[in-house]
Amino acid sequence: MLEQIANNTYRPFLAYSDRLERFVYLLLFLFPIAGMSVRHWISNIFILLMLIGLFTLRRTSEPLMREEKFFLWVCAAFFASFVLSALVNGWEYPQTRAMGTELRFLAVIPIYLLVRRYNDCTKWLLRGAIVGGFFLLGQAIYDVSVLKLGHANGVYSKNIIGPLSVVVAFWSFYYAWLNWRTLTPTIYIIIIVSIVCALIAAGMSSSRGGYVGFLLTSLFSVFLFFRPRWIIVGLIGITIVTVLLYNNISNVHNRVDRAYSGIVSYYKSEDTVKDLGSDPSVGIRLEMWRASVMMFKENIIFGVGPENYRTHALNYIELKLINPEVGLHENPHNAFLEALNSKGTIGYILFLLLLYYPAYVYIRDYKTYKSSAVIGLIHIVLITSFSLTDHSVIVKNNYVSILLLGMAVFYSSHLRSILKEKPSHG
Repeated sequence: MLEQIANNTYRPFLAYSDRLERFVYLLLFLFPIAGMSVRHWISNIFILLMLIGLFTLRRTSEPLMREEKFFLWVCAAFFASFVLSALVNGWEYPQTRAMGTELRFLAVIPIYLLVRRYNDCTKWLLRGAIVGGFFLLGQAIYDVSVLKLGHANGVYSKNIIGPLSVVVAFWSFYYAWLNWRTLTPTIYIIIIVSIVCALIAAGMSSSRGGYVGFLLTSLFSVFLFFRPRWIIVGLIGITIVTVLLYNNISNVHNRVDRAYSGIVSYYKSEDTVKDLGSDPSVGIRLEMWRASVMMFKENIIFGVGPENYRTHALNYIELKLINPEVGLHENPHNAFLEALNSKGTIGYILFLLLLYYPAYVYIRDYKTYKSSAVIGLIHIVLITSFSLTDHSVIVKNNYVSILLLGMAVFYSSHLRSILKEKPSHG
């Protein structure tokens, strides 16, 4: 009798819990699909997951491991470094405007506590990536063929559709590698076609970040996926694919040639304040990086403050220290330099910890828990690659959402696999 009463009491709660879990999986599945076709798609899903995480915060779960606690404290501290730097340098409207993006580094905490409860979060996020490959190519074709833009742009810009396409391609590849024993030939073909679609979309975007991300992550992946005797074969394969993309997609060919000649001519210039070289788009990027280091030297500990890049750049321009073109830009187009100049040494170290402490955990556990460590490492290499050519990784809502959701899902999945074998760990 007591057992029957207990079952009747808890059955509605269990049914609700199951529905909530399925809803979380649905949101993760949808996350990579239409973010470049529907404005605010990625951000809204991120916010929904945060709200669900807050709503279920009191639900019991396994105790946090020390690796999880450290990561979550780093996320909170990185947000605190924004507040501290903004206060030290004078809080004004630009800092208030940036608050919405910076709050995501706090919002990821309830998201992390949510996704760590469910076993299949990684699976559904990656399945969404497979579908997303087709959507991305469709958007790229629409932009180039219908809108006549000259490159894939999506609802935002080439600088996010390109990198997201590369992310989708590598996430899909990992899913195929992880499940190769159970997938049917038809599903394998679908995944391969999706990867090709995503890579074509990346090529059509003309995004330097997408190109750099593809090349660096491909090289890194050879050492993750290939046995030692096949590494040379893998590197040759990547070289062949890169050459084919370079020779057959005009956007890729032109952007690579321009970047190379622009870098060479910039460093040959006797006075970069007056002459940025043969390609101003490349030269200005290098000049912005130089200005960013100058700003860091102004305030080594706290930086010059978030959203204050252009203000300080204009001062340097007035003193004839940097090229006037720098004053047209709000950020240095490099996430590492953005953290360095806006948040100083404190924020820079915290950004490095946010990315590379989980990387340390993955590498530490690689031999024992390879299947869950690989995707975490791939995600970090992708974000690192994009950070070299774009500041958006830590200052734009969509980019920050991709960074943090990927970190939360893959890191929690990896540590959950350890926790199952070592329940007393922590």
